[in-house]
Amino acid sequence: MKRLETIMLVCMGNTCRSVMAEAMLRQALEELMGDEAKDIRVVSAGVSAGCGEPASHHAEASMRELSLDVSLHRARGVSAEGLNEADLVLTMTMGIKDELLRDYPTIESKVMTLTEFAGLTEELGQDIKDPFGCSLEVYKASVGQIGRAVKSVARKIRDALESRRDNHEDWHRE
Repeated sequence: MKRLETIMLVCMGNTCRSVMAEAMLRQALEELMGDEAKDIRVVSAGVSAGCGEPASHHAEASMRELSLDVSLHRARGVSAEGLNEADLVLTMTMGIKDELLRDYPTIESKVMTLTEFAGLTEELGQDIKDPFGCSLEVYKASVGQIGRAVKSVARKIRDALESRRDNHEDWHRE
């Protein structure tokens, strides 16, 4: 795996799942990698985003419980430019992945569902349930799924970067 510079998380409206996943992945990367995490840009977008919309109140509340602040977040839509800039695109559902692949077939090699990339589809399922319009408890269930997945994603990214660095050091020793 090459060094990741930009990871894009994608859901429907960019006010719930991808917002929470963005904040949680940033935190997981910082916890695992320290200052090296600053080299990785984590962004989010929605395939049907109402651009400029804030994160949902329940998303904000769920993130506050994890000491994460998404109050300044504003929804943005998926764009060809954003997808092309991303090194890895992680969707919240198989349906969103299929939609992106239909509309942007050139990104096939870098798009997976969040649980697919995390290697947790058997345990968590293929899709992160959309909590939009639901109770805080439903949001917390999504946060639980997302949290498990992003911790695995962060470990995979760290391990890939360490492996790349080790291989680079071996090459310089020869």
